[in-house]
Amino acid sequence: MPMMDVYAAEGTFASKHDLAQQLAAAVMRWEQVPPIPLFENNTAAFVHDLPGEAISNVAGDSSYVRVQVLTPAGCSTATSS
Repeated sequence: MPMMDVYAAEGTFASKHDLAQQLAAAVMRWEQVPPIPLFENNTAAFVHDLPGEAISNVAGDSSYVRVQVLTPAGCSTATSS
């Protein structure tokens, strides 16, 4: 099932649980899967807190958020036109 990982500096998000739940729901909408327990119980998001010094660009800025979405091959029901 689809999974989403979000990496950010500690303190970036006030309510990580609410964010994870909303992101998991967004993945379900994007994948256009029906809101049934099979999908609701197996689609998840993970919010990872990193120390601020663990993130940087070349100029030293660490105000980045990385989002990675993983979907199993052949499981997407979304179509493109």
